[in-house]
Amino acid sequence: MENKKITIVGFGDSLTYGYGVLEDVAYPYRLSMDLPQIFPQIQWDIINSGINGQTTREGLHRLPMSVLKRKPQIVLILFGSNDSALNEGQYRTPYEYEKNLRQIIESILSLSTGNPVFSGRSIPVLMTPPSMVDTDFYPFTTNDRLEHFGEIVKKLAAEYGLPLIDLFSAYQEIKEKADYEACFQYDGIHLSPRGYDILYRLVLTEIKHILTKTKEV
Repeated sequence: MENKKITIVGFGDSLTYGYGVLEDVAYPYRLSMDLPQIFPQIQWDIINSGINGQTTREGLHRLPMSVLKRKPQIVLILFGSNDSALNEGQYRTPYEYEKNLRQIIESILSLSTGNPVFSGRSIPVLMTPPSMVDTDFYPFTTNDRLEHFGEIVKKLAAEYGLPLIDLFSAYQEIKEKADYEACFQYDGIHLSPRGYDILYRLVLTEIKHILTKTKEV
């Protein structure tokens, strides 16, 4: 038990990287601070592999070096905000988005980590892209498109039997307009510190659930 090592990779775009906020606000950093306190019997390695502006196409291209090479036990996957945005060079059709995500998932599932944790497997955890402040100020994507891309994520999670964190629904459940808007930065799409608090709580809860369910702690 004392020799267990778990590597977690946060794999995604600017929402993983932590665009516009201090380093200690992004969820991978917070995991690296809290998990050793919660599970001191495990040696933790938490890697932030989020890159601003990326889509699943770039993610798939860098998957071998950014994720597979590290042989992680858990990979938290969050793409879709850029894939769904009608920016030149960024927009990916729903068909391509699903195809890229499917290849990412299957590559991670076929990985042998050489670590007895999770019987040598790597667990992909899928996250739906969060909703946004749907105004003309940031016209490149909309909540309708984000929801559609999120449905693709949910479909793949069900098909492969993977853990799912439904960020879109979590933010949409906030009823008060002021509270909702406070979760986002000025552009209405990148998360504020308050928005990251919600994301982080969901991620931490899911990691605890995975470890408990698999009897790794």
